Amino acid sequence: MERREGSLDRIGERVRQALLADPYANEEIRLGRTEFLEEVGRRNAVPSRRSLARSRGARWLGLAFVTSLAASAAGLWIWTRPVSFQVGEARPGQLGDVIEPLVGTSTPLHFSEGSTVVLHDGARMRVLSLETGAARVLVESGVIDATIAHRKTGKTRWDFEAGPFRVTVTGTKFQMAYYPGDQSFRLATEEGQVVVSGGCQKTPKTVSAGEKLELSCLPKEAPSPWTGVESKPEVSLPAVEAAPFSGRAPRGESWRELLAAGRLSEGLHAAERGNFERVCQAATTKELLALADAARLSGRNGPAFAALRTLRRRFPGSMDGATAAFMLGRMAFERQHAYVEAATWFETYLKEQPAGPLMGDSFGRLMEARLRSGDRSGARANAEQYLRRFPEGPYASEARGILSR
Repeated sequence: MERREGSLDRIGERVRQALLADPYANEEIRLGRTEFLEEVGRRNAVPSRRSLARSRGARWLGLAFVTSLAASAAGLWIWTRPVSFQVGEARPGQLGDVIEPLVGTSTPLHFSEGSTVVLHDGARMRVLSLETGAARVLVESGVIDATIAHRKTGKTRWDFEAGPFRVTVTGTKFQMAYYPGDQSFRLATEEGQVVVSGGCQKTPKTVSAGEKLELSCLPKEAPSPWTGVESKPEVSLPAVEAAPFSGRAPRGESWRELLAAGRLSEGLHAAERGNFERVCQAATTKELLALADAARLSGRNGPAFAALRTLRRRFPGSMDGATAAFMLGRMAFERQHAYVEAATWFETYLKEQPAGPLMGDSFGRLMEARLRSGDRSGARANAEQYLRRFPEGPYASEARGILSR
């Protein structure tokens, strides 16, 4: 009997050490856990010889209860521990950070509970919130692949927001694409099912395994402006007759032909090998946006700013000119941290295109830029406007956070 009691004592001690060493418990939980274990230890202390026989059965019952309770508690703490994610193979992910692959590459995100999201070339997203079994992801543009781990205990709910669309996931595998320029949305489900709501749909749509959904919320009679925010493979840029300058690449392909073929990086290099300033004077609005996008994704701010400012100067009042203002605001915000300048550009877009396809994103970014520049009253005013227009929009939680301060 003594040997069996010694074994139980060792098991109890191991349980005690495991609970005390849990790295995910906060100080309050650790303190309560310690007091609980001390109380168990006092109640199960070796009794006097007179009460040994009488209390031996109670000790067995107590140890069994504690072991069962500890196992249940350990299981609970495992399922409620914080969820984290990693960008690529080594970089810890941070909530709210912009995630964007390098040109010509894809970037995987690995979540600690088993889910993965892969961003393809040209995609851009942020993880807005993350907790056990739930997450909120903002897909700003491009194509992503998602595999969401389904929890065996408790509920799983991930929300992917893309412009006016919301994809609710409870554990599945799917691919989605969103392009803000023409508000087009595509989704293909490989496993499980998702629910797509918002946008131009009157009612939510369930997309099950093997099914696809394609939507575009621009009026059919309106042109589909390409914002240059992402590289959309099916876009074909129009050629301009009698172009005064071609800037030919060594293989005989001009910068214009390369851009039209979707080879933006090569088109940018061809333009620079000639005379970039002259190219910008000859390019169409779409070509200027493409050159700016290629430069931005390559991390080269100079050519990007030059193309966008030339577009603004040559085509004042155009929709693409307003899109250039939006892109200038993004670059000022993200690349230069010039938040006052960024706010000015986002406000410019809203003045020039008050009902444009980037209106909602401009409102949200204007609010963020004003907050970071120290203009709290301006940020609060923008937050109130945003919530009135987009109560469930991608920036709604940020707006509520600003108003709650």
